[in-house]
Amino acid sequence: MIYDMRIYDLAPGSVQQYMDAVREVALPIREDHGVKLAGWYSTDIGKLSRVVHIWAYQDYAHFGEARQAVRNDPRWANDYLPRTKGLVIHQQDMIMNASDFWEEKLANIQ
Repeated sequence: MIYDMRIYDLAPGSVQQYMDAVREVALPIREDHGVKLAGWYSTDIGKLSRVVHIWAYQDYAHFGEARQAVRNDPRWANDYLPRTKGLVIHQQDMIMNASDFWEEKLANIQ
């Protein structure tokens, strides 16, 4: 598995608005295209208005296919993007590999 870890710095006061758009629109779209949510976090202490989300993919081929499918999904352009426009101030995106012990632990999480 590979993990797409995204760190977004949001406009002050917009974390809940962003999370609502993800919960209601982006998450179902990604799930419909075989993308699994591996983690979702927002800051409590530290740099405020920051969210970190991690998406799990089988491999790079799955990442490329799913990414294109999500972008081509009309709900992405019509429903999700208008709700989040202007909320993200800075974005960092990394593809991460899990340690061997994490994959083992993840398999046992129910």
